[in-house]
Amino acid sequence: MRVDFHTHLVPALPDFAERHGDSRWPSFAVEGQVGRLSRDGRVVRTVPPSSWSAAARIEDMDEAGIDRQVLSPLPPLVCDWAEPSAAAEWAVRLNDSLAEMVTAHPTRFHGLGTVPLHDPKRAVEVLEQAHNAGLAGVEIGTTAGELELNRPDLREFFAAAAEHAMVVFVHPLILGTEAGWTSRITGAEVTFGLGMPTDTAIAAAKLVFGGVVEQSPELRICLAHGGGGFVWALTRISRLWDAQHDRPVRDLVRNVFVDSVVYDPANVAYLRDVLGAEQIVFGTDYPLPAQDDLRGAALARLSGDEAEQVWGANAARLLDRS
Repeated sequence: MRVDFHTHLVPALPDFAERHGDSRWPSFAVEGQVGRLSRDGRVVRTVPPSSWSAAARIEDMDEAGIDRQVLSPLPPLVCDWAEPSAAAEWAVRLNDSLAEMVTAHPTRFHGLGTVPLHDPKRAVEVLEQAHNAGLAGVEIGTTAGELELNRPDLREFFAAAAEHAMVVFVHPLILGTEAGWTSRITGAEVTFGLGMPTDTAIAAAKLVFGGVVEQSPELRICLAHGGGGFVWALTRISRLWDAQHDRPVRDLVRNVFVDSVVYDPANVAYLRDVLGAEQIVFGTDYPLPAQDDLRGAALARLSGDEAEQVWGANAARLLDRS
């Protein structure tokens, strides 16, 4: 079984931009074979038909030998800035659309929805609805609006995700050529290569060292893009943490998975050396321009048994809701 855990989809979008008279809401327009996702009144992603068409996705999957994909919303669709009731309705509408595609193709797709994480109470409600709709988890950003992920009022959400065996997929939401949270990272290439990984690493540190995984030890977390810079920082963090705390770093990260979207076999091998092959899931960032090789070139340095785990066995374990 070959499972691509990190893929994105544009589900059917409600027209909130027109309804609310607010161009910050995402909108999507298709012209021929090109889809354009707009937010804040500008195009933020240009995508191919496989971004919205199940048939196009399955054709690509079959050509590459991918058995299943895990679908998550294109990151600009995560609206953790909006008025809470509208954000909750938006999330439910997207989740229902994702669930419809999963239900229509149950042997090919799993789904990760979205939640209004900046309103913790509503986030729990939407999470439970997503669970009941058959989704396997949710995609969140690296913060909850302007709140850090280790805020005490978010603990109920993470506890609910653990209780329902729902995966929490952490993905940076940076839209343009600047990181937003610092003026020191600028330019498309540096933001992509340094801003996003740093953003993910900070979020992971809040979850792992900010008390979230200690309070919810069964919480299943998956970090996008190989965890960003998080795994590379663990050796240095462990140097001090393990000497001062009862639970060592290795124990705290036992349910933290990362995907293989790091482009280089040497990088995947490093993730294996630090976390173990059993905590890596195959991913590509399909169908975006920066997607990794669908045939798994980045897994070249893994042994046969390790590659088998990464290709699908780990994803099956991560997605198991029993």
